[in-house]
Amino acid sequence: MEPDDDPLAMAIVVRRRTARPFPELAAAGALAARRCARRYLDDDRWRASFEEWWRSSFRKICLRAEPREWEEVRALDHERVGDVACLPPRRRSQRERVLVRMQALAGEVAGLEPPAAPAPGELLLVVNTGLPMSAGKAIAQIAHGALMVDPLEDLATRVAGTSGVGWDALAGSGAAVVRDGGLTEIPRGSETVAVWRGVPRA
Repeated sequence: MEPDDDPLAMAIVVRRRTARPFPELAAAGALAARRCARRYLDDDRWRASFEEWWRSSFRKICLRAEPREWEEVRALDHERVGDVACLPPRRRSQRERVLVRMQALAGEVAGLEPPAAPAPGELLLVVNTGLPMSAGKAIAQIAHGALMVDPLEDLATRVAGTSGVGWDALAGSGAAVVRDGGLTEIPRGSETVAVWRGVPRA
């Protein structure tokens, strides 16, 4: 099987029936992804997968876990922030049965505050709320943006949202922008998340 037919993907898992609102889950997903990379990037069991994933795939999926599935996920290598867990990348053919059973996270992107300039040492991830993305799609894109900044850096993380003129201004400001690969929900090249890092104080 060719690598393109059996891609590496990082799984972000959200516990179903969580009481946490979308903005908290989104920030947790970003932080969990960064912590997962920090913890397992140099782990002998995961180093090769991470290196290949980072170089050639960088795919992420966001899944929802029923209570029993959530407990199974917690028995795997992962990093957890609240009701969100992130697992090191593995090939589709090598997924554990619990990951195969779970469905993609649905739901709406809602409740994000408008962006304000990030504080020094803060990573701000701004979602383009004008795109028709599900909650799961948005969290995967947010995690992508979070990993565009060196995960070894210990940064506070915040997620905001804007659209229309606000998005155009932000995307044109020089901030790094995530562009979707077009595999699900939105067209290839859609600008999904802007990555804005606060400048450390001298």
